[in-house]
Amino acid sequence: MSQSWYSSPSETSFDQLRRGLDELFERVGAGPSRRAGAFPPMNLFESEDGFVLTAELPGVKGDDIEIAVEGNRVTVRGERKIDHPSDASVHRLERQSGAFRRTLELPVEIDAEKAEAVHRHGVLMLRIPKAPEHQPRRINVQSS
Repeated sequence: MSQSWYSSPSETSFDQLRRGLDELFERVGAGPSRRAGAFPPMNLFESEDGFVLTAELPGVKGDDIEIAVEGNRVTVRGERKIDHPSDASVHRLERQSGAFRRTLELPVEIDAEKAEAVHRHGVLMLRIPKAPEHQPRRINVQSS
């Protein structure tokens, strides 16, 4: 057995398995950061008159986020900076730092001028109304 499989008395079998799998995935180039998926993770919800996009951005300041809309594409880009003491040795680094960019294509045209974004508690919430031609049109019924 390799030394990396050595376990301390307080380590559970599950901890040993997880550590072993992490080491295996790191060796084949699919470490924890690659298995986790794209950053930031996003959700997109649709209502009759628009969309709500949420993005998890822990550790990112609002000033470091940029949102661009082109046609029916929304791009969220920015940078996450993770500081650590310069005189410290890094033993494990799972949280990625650096620039990121995600683009989502929406199914219909949107009204970018009326979009609103709020960044609170590490979550970005972007409300984007559909373009007027894609919103439901209500027709009043007159009675005689």
